[in-house]
Amino acid sequence: MATRFRAGNRRTAASPRNAGEGWPRRPVRGRLRAGGRGMAGYRRRLERDLDRWIGAGLVPADNRAAILDSVGEARRLDAATVLGVIGGLMAGVAVIAFVAANWSAIPRVARFALILAAFLGAAGGAAWSGARNRPVASQVLLSVAALVFAAAIGLTGQIFDIAGDPQAALRMAGLAAVLLALAGGSPWPAAIGLLFIGLGDFAGRTLFGERGPWAGWLVVAAPLAAAGALRWRSPALAHAAGLAAVVAVMTLSEALRVRAELTFLAASAVLALAAAGLRWARDRFEGPAGVLYGWCVWGALAWFGAAGFGDELRGVVHSIAWLALSASVVVLGRHERGAAVTAAGVVGLFAAGATLLFNMGVGLLTSAAVFGGLAVVALAIAFAMRARRAA
Repeated sequence: MATRFRAGNRRTAASPRNAGEGWPRRPVRGRLRAGGRGMAGYRRRLERDLDRWIGAGLVPADNRAAILDSVGEARRLDAATVLGVIGGLMAGVAVIAFVAANWSAIPRVARFALILAAFLGAAGGAAWSGARNRPVASQVLLSVAALVFAAAIGLTGQIFDIAGDPQAALRMAGLAAVLLALAGGSPWPAAIGLLFIGLGDFAGRTLFGERGPWAGWLVVAAPLAAAGALRWRSPALAHAAGLAAVVAVMTLSEALRVRAELTFLAASAVLALAAAGLRWARDRFEGPAGVLYGWCVWGALAWFGAAGFGDELRGVVHSIAWLALSASVVVLGRHERGAAVTAAGVVGLFAAGATLLFNMGVGLLTSAAVFGGLAVVALAIAFAMRARRAA
């Protein structure tokens, strides 16, 4: 990558070492798309650094506007656009509901033609909007097309009296949404596809069990969705992919049926490795990588803790290890000023502390007193730190 920016005192493409009348000598390019949350974060940090460098006399004040113009302004969705997005999606759902409500009164050929026209209209409108550089409208219409296709699977089965499998129908709808996302380069239909794939994996099954060796599509779809979130710089898809990666562990039916503890530990290790890689990738992908990083930390801690509820690993040693890992995550989150990581560590501390007291045979009243005392101490320290900072 031609350029890279890091916050702090490290050397960067936007470093005072390059300051001067012609600064920046190397333009920041090819790294973030304007309109992504990553670009907004980069610009805010650059504004703060520029103010500090100008105050120190390292960068001429007259160059500030030119430097910020070379980076570009992040495109934000205003209230009108957000309402338009919600309205477009609701309109698509309303059309599907209206057709379904009047389904019996429409002739079969007309039903099929109506479904086909709605799908082609939404997909064609998305292509038209994309060609005219209207990305929001294109993503909304592609999402509507994905929803129409999902509804069309069930409605078409009714037209031709096809006995359908709900699991296969949901997975097919998810695959169609993913194909629409790939065709239009749009993360929103990809998130919808991930939802349908997840629903298909859990359709007609108990929480941790299903016959057959295949774990489900979500195990494969979640990492692919994460890659798409990084590719498209989409925090929304990153949230969907991160949640799917954590939940996908529950679809590992065959392994869970034999040794659930080992499956949970393996999932925790995989998510921890993914978190380490995403932490490194934040310098390049920023927003989406940070979102995935937070989800992987949550998942790693949660599944490590879940491993201790089985018969094999239950005990004081596991609870202490869980406490130590959670405390390390809190320290890491505070060091990086990452709210999601810090929150994961704090929740892990409370959960691990509760299991430790339970494994030691401490009663509920004693446990309540211990946690109440810890809460008072934590609040007192927080108020003292805030008062000191204010002073």
